[in-house]
Amino acid sequence: MSDDFLGNGSPTSEFMRRAYGNYEPGLDIDPPDPWFRIKEWGVDKYLGSAPPVDYLIDGILPRAIPAVIAGMGSVGKSLLCLEMCVRIASVGGLGMSSVLGGTIPRRGRTVFITTEESQDAIHRRLNSLVREEDKEKLKDWFYVIPLTVVGMRALLTVKNGEYKMTEAWYELVEELRGIPDLALVVLDPMQALVQADMNDPAAAQAFWSAVAELCQLTGATVLMTHHMRKEGAREVNGPMESRELVRGSTSIVDGARWCYTLYLPSQKVRDSIEQVTGEVYDEMSIVQGCVVKSNDIGMTGVRTFIRDKVSGLLIDRSDELEEELEAHKHLTPEQEQQVFGIVSTRWTDGDPFSHHAAAKSRYLGSWMVAHMDITKAAAQEYINTWLGQGKLSKEPHPTIRKSFGLRFNP
Repeated sequence: MSDDFLGNGSPTSEFMRRAYGNYEPGLDIDPPDPWFRIKEWGVDKYLGSAPPVDYLIDGILPRAIPAVIAGMGSVGKSLLCLEMCVRIASVGGLGMSSVLGGTIPRRGRTVFITTEESQDAIHRRLNSLVREEDKEKLKDWFYVIPLTVVGMRALLTVKNGEYKMTEAWYELVEELRGIPDLALVVLDPMQALVQADMNDPAAAQAFWSAVAELCQLTGATVLMTHHMRKEGAREVNGPMESRELVRGSTSIVDGARWCYTLYLPSQKVRDSIEQVTGEVYDEMSIVQGCVVKSNDIGMTGVRTFIRDKVSGLLIDRSDELEEELEAHKHLTPEQEQQVFGIVSTRWTDGDPFSHHAAAKSRYLGSWMVAHMDITKAAAQEYINTWLGQGKLSKEPHPTIRKSFGLRFNP
């Protein structure tokens, strides 16, 4: 039995003492309301169909949650978030109805707060997103605050070892509560607005708890931009690796309800894209992104962005590129037989192909790319499959010591 309740359900003296301080038994004082009443939360509250997820961006970003978008410096986080704000604030007005691969279901007011950009820099970026004649349509729907102009103030600080939200935070909360139909608030970037080590779970907990409360008060999604670690961020092998690169990964990602990463893909992905587009891109021009953590929807498919050379905007080319890559992914049965034929000929001539790309001109995949109009990644996948099926085997090279060549097994 609990020390705080008698067997008949009455509160004990100890319970009353904790609630009222210097309590003496026999005083006629009503007990305080409990934190919650368990019997009021039976399964009957969960009968029938569950309410659907209320999306800010359909299938991508839920409404009224703490969120973070992470990427290495200069990858385009801030400009993408600015674009998100414009598109959400302009639904039905400027024809901008989708972003990050999802449709924006309804219009909402948006606020973008930046610690890094000057007013002039933001002006130039907005001009790359919105025509001058369309800016009037965003009036009273979209707000951009450069803290470089109005002044920097921390939102979280630490005093005597305890993490506290500052007066600036509570002032911001009151400002945001006064905006009707608020849909999205962007704080860019997170680290500049806190005077605490966000790698410390206690700091992250204090911050994210306050952000979650703000989301509930306003009904808006609050989105932070955040950095990735520099080490390993220039060639990322997929979404899960990108998640591990988020700075303070455990405390930052776990504290948010939603995390989206922007990352530079592997060389294999870059090669395939350059091959099907016929373009050569610089290091920062191909960017991939996806939801790597969400409490509501799980991970999403990877989107591929190509940076516009003039504006720097990340243009979503996912659907177009996926179609092109699919068209360069498969061999016909006749082409497969042609590959097996050249493998047999090369083996007989004493100059067999290698299964490994490091062999360069001897690599079977290089021949397939040159003669079959297939991507390097697809060629390697075919080679691995044939080896697994036993159609190809690795045999000691007839003339090169400690090397292997490919032999076809009919």
